[in-house]
Amino acid sequence: MGTTMETSTDEHVVSAHGGSKTVAAPTPLSGPIGRGEVAEIMQAQGRPYPWRVPFGPFRLQHEKTHSRILRSETGEVLLKEYRVIAPKARQEREALAIAEAERFGVNVPKILGAGTTESTTWTLFQLLPGSPGSLQPGQSLIDFVDQVVDLGTELHSRALDAAPGTGWFVSEQEEWTQREFLMSQFSPNASSRPWWSDLNRALEATDLGPVVYLHGDLKAEHFIVHHRRVAVVDWEACARGPACHDRADALFHALRDLLYLGWGLHRLPHDLLQRLQVPGPVMAHRVLLWLDRRPPHGMEAASRRTLDHLMLAEPAEVSRCAADLLSAAMRQGVSR
Repeated sequence: MGTTMETSTDEHVVSAHGGSKTVAAPTPLSGPIGRGEVAEIMQAQGRPYPWRVPFGPFRLQHEKTHSRILRSETGEVLLKEYRVIAPKARQEREALAIAEAERFGVNVPKILGAGTTESTTWTLFQLLPGSPGSLQPGQSLIDFVDQVVDLGTELHSRALDAAPGTGWFVSEQEEWTQREFLMSQFSPNASSRPWWSDLNRALEATDLGPVVYLHGDLKAEHFIVHHRRVAVVDWEACARGPACHDRADALFHALRDLLYLGWGLHRLPHDLLQRLQVPGPVMAHRVLLWLDRRPPHGMEAASRRTLDHLMLAEPAEVSRCAADLLSAAMRQGVSR
């Protein structure tokens, strides 16, 4: 944060233009999205990218393992660069989800342009007014739970006649069940863990529910609030699957962040968080997925006793059991 790009936005984007195809905001869709439509949606819609408009220079706003966000000094736009893992696919998934979510009535950022070069894949967003959410004590946490519930009302009430999978567009090759989709997210090494078969059986219940659109990464900072109007950002992890997957993601982020911010187990607002109604096995899956991505010793923090308690927990106890598991991981030095 505070690092300045050496080139202006114009220079940065024009240099990218040499090997890319620019796009305008995708056209809203109706019904499940087919893979064959992706190329058409990602083409320019007769509105050329405003190359001559001097948005720059950029300053690095924040950097993650797989992406970085740069903000123009004018405060007009954000430039998102997708890195490392399937950047083009993630760019397309985000654009498609934003187009469809807007059709559902969700307030989302406007896409000004996108492109791909040999060195980077990027999307240019109009900067939304407002402030990202946080998990400070009191009203902000209540607001986060309300925002998750409200977004679920928009997304999860729309059952899809499609298989679960990554993104909102459908591949003919995807024939997963809900359980298979959830288990597929682990690394190959996870299948040798003693809890693997138990979790696999416990998740069979998810096959009884509908497949719905998922945001895929629900955390407080992905809700932007401006005069009581809420926008939702960062859709690159969008997916199709059980609604409880989104709710488990929100509960996980709330518990983990509060614990790592220094809240003790006795201070956590479980009565509020249990409004998310997350099944024990799905919450166990979400916590284990986080530990699976914390090598080399993340998985060692999941004792069989606390894991069994979480998988067998009634909905009213899921938040407490998950907090016990997360707290144990934190004490053992697992990074946030």
